[in-house]
Amino acid sequence: MLIIDQNLLEIDNLLEKIMDEFLKFPEVEAYQKAKADFMADENLQSQLKTIQDNSEYIAFRPELRALQYEINLNEKVYAFRLAENDLQQILTALTKKITNSISEQIYVDENLPLRGGQHGRHHGKH
Repeated sequence: MLIIDQNLLEIDNLLEKIMDEFLKFPEVEAYQKAKADFMADENLQSQLKTIQDNSEYIAFRPELRALQYEINLNEKVYAFRLAENDLQQILTALTKKITNSISEQIYVDENLPLRGGQHGRHHGKH
C-alpha cells in the first residue's frame, strides 16, 4: 500500500518542476508545431483515413500502396516523425539517468525507429 508522506509530496512537486522545464525544450516546441501542422492538413488526414479504413487491402490494391508511399514522402509526415524521434531521444536519456541511479542493470528500450543500427538488448547488450 502506498503511503503518502512528506517525501512523496516533495517528489511530486519536483516532478511538476521537471515537467514545466521539459516543456520549454526547443525539441518539445518543434514536436508540438510539427504535430499541429500534421493534424491541420485536411488532405493528409483524409489520406490517412483512407489507408486506415483499407489497411487489409493495401497488399492487393496498387492505388493504396501508391497512396501509402505518397503519405510516407509527405514533408509534414517526415517532419512529425523526426520531431517524435528527437523527443524520444530526450525521454530515453532522462529515463536512463533515472534507472541508472537505481541500477545499471535496468534495461531501457530506446525504441527509436529513425535512429538506425541495432537494438542493443537483442545483441547481448543491456
